[in-house]
Amino acid sequence: MNREGVVITGLGVVSPLGHTTEAIISALHTQQHNFHYLREFAEFKRSRIQIGTSVPDFSTDSSSPEDWTCPYPTPISKEIIRGLNPHSYYAYHATVQALEAADLRQEIFDENTGLFTASAGSPRNLHRNLREMYTYGVDRTNPFGIINSVVGTLSFNLGAIFKIRGAGCGFSSACASSAHALGFAYDQIAMGRQERMIVVGAEDGDLDAILPFAGMHALSTSKDPDAASLPFDRRRKGFVGSGGAAVLILESTECARRRGAPIQAEFLGWGHGSDGHKPAAPHPEGYGLVQALRNALKESEVDPPKIAYLNAHATGTPTGDFAEARALRAVFGSEPSFPISSTKALTGHSLSMAGSLEVALSIHALRSGFIPGTANLLEPDTDFAGLHLPKENLPSGGGIFLSNSCGFGGANVCLAFRAVSNSEANE
Repeated sequence: MNREGVVITGLGVVSPLGHTTEAIISALHTQQHNFHYLREFAEFKRSRIQIGTSVPDFSTDSSSPEDWTCPYPTPISKEIIRGLNPHSYYAYHATVQALEAADLRQEIFDENTGLFTASAGSPRNLHRNLREMYTYGVDRTNPFGIINSVVGTLSFNLGAIFKIRGAGCGFSSACASSAHALGFAYDQIAMGRQERMIVVGAEDGDLDAILPFAGMHALSTSKDPDAASLPFDRRRKGFVGSGGAAVLILESTECARRRGAPIQAEFLGWGHGSDGHKPAAPHPEGYGLVQALRNALKESEVDPPKIAYLNAHATGTPTGDFAEARALRAVFGSEPSFPISSTKALTGHSLSMAGSLEVALSIHALRSGFIPGTANLLEPDTDFAGLHLPKENLPSGGGIFLSNSCGFGGANVCLAFRAVSNSEANE
């Protein structure tokens, strides 16, 4: 069947690197992370975790969302804001940013605009709500307790705020969730079912969302912020958890051209595959990621020599990084020519929003003329011999890039894009 072309017209990011396009590009270009000592992590009973991150200029510590603050106005009704959690608050502002970048007004939305979301829910709110129920009984339970906590909360809240009437769905495939959301949103447009899709990945990134991973020995135990997130490096000790929101506006090429929308990237295709191995560990040969990569190359009709860059999932966990390296060699040979990096060296691992965040960061970087290196990569592990792993940023004129995401249960996704350089967009 003939497929509609799909493009990215808007990006919005609220992350540890910042909450404006200028701040995020600057952080990527200067390789400036936002990792720091977190007392609540370090002083938690029997915790060995000291380093974490936060979203600058946002305050969501209060148990009352009406007390939260950020640098932007939040014109949401009291009824709606009581149903929010930190990540849906971040996501609201990132969505406004993405709509502005795409030159879109909410009032034009009809059944041709849909919303796909990805998050793990809000463990902090769920914990609070259940504690209140057990302490005071069901008659004193927060009436907003379900919609502000469970998986799906992003869809509940954003769908209502932005009056979405098209396709709507939340995705839950662990750290591949927002990548899956992007892939299936692509299908909605390519198959002619929707003209436009808003894709949102978001996470609270607080103690309740991150520290439980310490029980799996997955979090970095480094005491040095500069050495806390070290994908590909033999010194790596696990990942640094993070939160925020990343939003992408997808439109059919015809729809974008009809309204004269800015085009930031072409979405060429995607693929996914499963490991069929263990619930919380990847197949050592990267079996599911091999399938995802091959399926993405086939659907997008991308010839490997034309790939300009690959943003790896690479979280800084030994087993995960190793499996991804094996998968890359299986698909591209022992020495792939294109550069490979992990922006998690700067952002940490944002769990289910990792896919949407890393696609947005890759587009921002390539459009700005550079390929992001893997910051603080000083001692590449011998497991990655043959892979082109630049530490420093490299010059770029846009081009085709891939983005990998891997999650619990062996969920693997590869997304293929062509970034449109700023000079090309202005022609």
